Amino acid sequence: MWLDMEKESELEMLRAMFLKAYASVPDKLREDVIAVIGGKPYSWNAAFVEVNGKTPLGSKIIKKLEEIGMFKDG
Repeated sequence: MWLDMEKESELEMLRAMFLKAYASVPDKLREDVIAVIGGKPYSWNAAFVEVNGKTPLGSKIIKKLEEIGMFKDG
């Protein structure tokens, strides 16, 4: 149970980082694909809807973005 809370906390932190990054993306670039999940491409806008809605797909998108290093500092 403790691990579940820890994972949820980390997911919330990554969600906040995504939303902050999304806010800085120019409108014209928000249609660009940023992740492919299950063979389907997702743009910034599509990812925002899922992440902001806290859907299971949004969680998958966040995990994929973490895998590719989107949330690394520096």
